[in-house]
Amino acid sequence: MLTDPAETGAVTIALPQDVQGEAYDYPEYFLARRVHRIERRPPTAGMIADAVRAFAGKRRPLLILGGGVRYSGAEEVFRRFAEQFNIPFAETQAGKSAIPWDHPLNLGGIGVTGGPAANAMAAAADLVIGVGTRYTDFTTASKWLFRGEEVRFVNINVAPFDAGKLDGVKVVADARAGLEALAAALAAEGYHSGYRHEIADARAAHDAEVDRLYARQYRDDDFVPEVEDGLPWRQVLSEFASLTGSRLTQTEVLGVLNRTMADDDVIVCAAGSLPGDLQRLWRARGRGTYHMEYGYSCMGYEVNAALGVKLAQPEREVFALVGDGSYLMSHSELVTSLQEGVKINVILFDNMAFGCINNLQIDQGMTSFGTEFRFRNPGTGQLDGNLMPIDFAANAAAYGCKTYRVRTIGELEEALAAVRRETVSTLIDVKVMPKTMTHGYGAWWRVGVPAVADSPQVQSAYRRLRENVGQARQY
Repeated sequence: MLTDPAETGAVTIALPQDVQGEAYDYPEYFLARRVHRIERRPPTAGMIADAVRAFAGKRRPLLILGGGVRYSGAEEVFRRFAEQFNIPFAETQAGKSAIPWDHPLNLGGIGVTGGPAANAMAAAADLVIGVGTRYTDFTTASKWLFRGEEVRFVNINVAPFDAGKLDGVKVVADARAGLEALAAALAAEGYHSGYRHEIADARAAHDAEVDRLYARQYRDDDFVPEVEDGLPWRQVLSEFASLTGSRLTQTEVLGVLNRTMADDDVIVCAAGSLPGDLQRLWRARGRGTYHMEYGYSCMGYEVNAALGVKLAQPEREVFALVGDGSYLMSHSELVTSLQEGVKINVILFDNMAFGCINNLQIDQGMTSFGTEFRFRNPGTGQLDGNLMPIDFAANAAAYGCKTYRVRTIGELEEALAAVRRETVSTLIDVKVMPKTMTHGYGAWWRVGVPAVADSPQVQSAYRRLRENVGQARQY
């Protein structure tokens, strides 16, 4: 299992307690040294021939850079392939930071948590070349994103199951070996995309949107948050600002972090609204500096995984970006980091809510229910009392971390400079206003909505669901 490139992963061996205490006389040859080679699986000639035929007449191809590119060590081969045939590429969460953000063919994140450039180009593509991607629900926008009648798929993947998705031409091979073979065959055919100014135009629009969001500041009089939904957000924002003294927006804080961090600093994230913001906005400069657990979006992964990254790369500064809800789920390895003398940095975004789930609730026709950190109201019996302030800096300080409370950009910049000088784990408690995360760009995510409901809002959400399902690919 551990030596199979397609099936490798963490393995749990569970033994009953009584078995753990047993002894067994294993033969010596059972413990003999064995060499397990992880070989690069090459594509067959037939696979490459099929892939080349799929390129015939296709003028608007799009590459998807998946995590398999990083696992294969195929970053440079992928870059040369894109440049040789002038094919733009979009990044999945697992593929991000394989190639710097400012490469002229890099369109940024794709899918539900993707940005405007990649999603617009995906909708217009007539050929999609997925390299090392599992085509997850978020990457394909629930199979809704690629809607052109003429679009075809070529999938280079070491896992046969993933290579066959979306009815694609299967190139079951290591990402690097597959790209090298396909590049040679396409060059012999004289292939080149038909793009002229479209890639540069898409990138320019995307960069302008990132710049806008990084500069987004709260103003009492005319401010409208990025997520403008059914929540009484004017009241909520006013209450938040009065309670915390902070008027920071989430995207504004991310902009400061992105500008401040060194090229080889590693960020770790997993759940909440931050993964969407980071895939859309984060400008990764160094290779392998973006570590996102988005297979399951495990809440509580961030702090604990940051310790693992730091153990693997002790020469780098490692930052866990985590929301208040996810931090409360699990951050136990913060204590372990102090115990072991392995420094990590936690940047905690506190918007007093499970923000992305609150957005999702309202988008599906519900009202806010249990997703804001509010006290129970004795008058109503519901969790609709005042917002509940939590001093996360005090929590981490009690463990022994060096902590900082941030309410202004100046305080944030001072804290970011200070944590680099520290030798123990740190936590920066940043209060960010609700509803100031990014929203969405030309994508859809299939979420279960009741087919029968009394609420007109839920009925409307269900009609939208059926409409979008009708537009999506069936498999």
